[in-house]
Amino acid sequence: METLTTQLPGVTIRRRSGSSHSGSDHETSKEVPTTDYYLDNQLTIDQLKKEVLALTHRLKIARWRSIPISEHSQIKVTRISGALTNAVYCVTPPAAYLGQNFEHHHLPQLALDSLTNPALHRRKSVSSLKIQHVPQLLLRVYGPNTSQIIDRATELALLKRLSSRNIGPRILGIFANGRFEQFLKAQTLTKEDIRSPDVSKVIAKRMRELHDGIDLTFDERSQGPGVWRNFDKWAIDAKVVLDKLDKNIGHIQGMEDTGGLGPPWSTRRVLRADWMTFMEAVMSYREWLDNESGSPEVLAKGLVFAHNDAQYGNLLRVEPPSGSPLLRPANEHKTLVVIDFEYASPNVRGCDISNHFCEWMSDYHDPDRPQDIHSEMFPTEQDRLRFIESYVAHGLDAYEDIDRIDREIASLSREAIIWRPAIHLGWCMWGIISAPIEKEAEEDSDGFVDLEDPAIETNSEAQCLEASEFDYLDYASQKASLFWGDIASLGIPIPEGVDTQYAMHVGKKWKYARD
Repeated sequence: METLTTQLPGVTIRRRSGSSHSGSDHETSKEVPTTDYYLDNQLTIDQLKKEVLALTHRLKIARWRSIPISEHSQIKVTRISGALTNAVYCVTPPAAYLGQNFEHHHLPQLALDSLTNPALHRRKSVSSLKIQHVPQLLLRVYGPNTSQIIDRATELALLKRLSSRNIGPRILGIFANGRFEQFLKAQTLTKEDIRSPDVSKVIAKRMRELHDGIDLTFDERSQGPGVWRNFDKWAIDAKVVLDKLDKNIGHIQGMEDTGGLGPPWSTRRVLRADWMTFMEAVMSYREWLDNESGSPEVLAKGLVFAHNDAQYGNLLRVEPPSGSPLLRPANEHKTLVVIDFEYASPNVRGCDISNHFCEWMSDYHDPDRPQDIHSEMFPTEQDRLRFIESYVAHGLDAYEDIDRIDREIASLSREAIIWRPAIHLGWCMWGIISAPIEKEAEEDSDGFVDLEDPAIETNSEAQCLEASEFDYLDYASQKASLFWGDIASLGIPIPEGVDTQYAMHVGKKWKYARD
């Protein structure tokens, strides 16, 4: 897994209201240990190590309790790149605890004393005289303002549910603003990897296993596709952000309207329409989609448990040890593991597939413009067909009716196309509410507006990529443009007030890129 070695701020543990509780070692308990302590990324690297180690003890994470707090300076805490929502770290134990066999000079003093002192020896079990292998941990600290995007209580309940089915990394301990997870020795896929025909077929198989592996409850199905639940929730906050942008623009001298779209960044610049017109188009699309997808009952029946964020940074290739069952030919595809289920929800199959296709267009490690969407990189018809054929074949018997297989491939291909505008809409709203924006300028007691040192609303997601700035509003604007292009291609009427020629141009360019 790709890591960085830059120095990190420390973490201090601060008690929040209420008492903490935790279970026994995760290896023998079904309950995930939990504490209400809060980690604040403010202190030095040495304090970081000390408090993280203390937290592993408090959560009774298996084997980590064997490391004395006095040895905290010997652990390593390394930032892992690629996360857009959280600060993610790899926590490595001291070198003496990494191997299986150790010389006496590697043992802590208590163990050495036990080897030579009969009294101590009688009080210690034989196994306690040896240092057990202590595994690396993944430490995830949530961004301070991500609660408006992600329901953490729902996410944790979902992760426990997945863990019970051996899907994804195990959750080892939960604290107020983050968690410890099983650290997988793996390589993150790259934007080039997911374009490989062989890798693409493996991703399709793993997606099918996820979709078929989790049963949805009646309540989950009755709530409808997650893509619309997210859009409806995020759109409320997005409107607030855009209103602030529009109001703040009036305070900036010399900012001129460009092409009738409003100055950057404004509602019209981001959405290429005013809010009411944009939402009118959304409603037209949703009505059209309802007619295409069938009754609510039919739609609910077809929902599956979907990841909804299968971008290359969330796909890992695990390195199995010698003798692992994963080395068997029949299990080879299972070396690919999907992580980060923050956006997972019941959804239409075509939504999850379409979202993965759309992620082919992004390069989140571009040093200059990581927010750019490259429509020419969208998978070709041949690429899409290869993926969907692998998806369908992996879920059916070898002796299934060939006509049925062909019908399912055609149906999923269509579904991935008609639900794609919904994908663009969801990530457009996400981009808007993730953006750091200037607060409204405040008037002093004499009624004058101070514009010299405007306060900034900070969002941890704005600092997600090292050595580059991710422009969330630019990203949202590109997603909005793709939405206009898609509905134009689908023949859905464009409301008055929108540049129809622009929408048709994007639609034709978009269609050319994907054919």
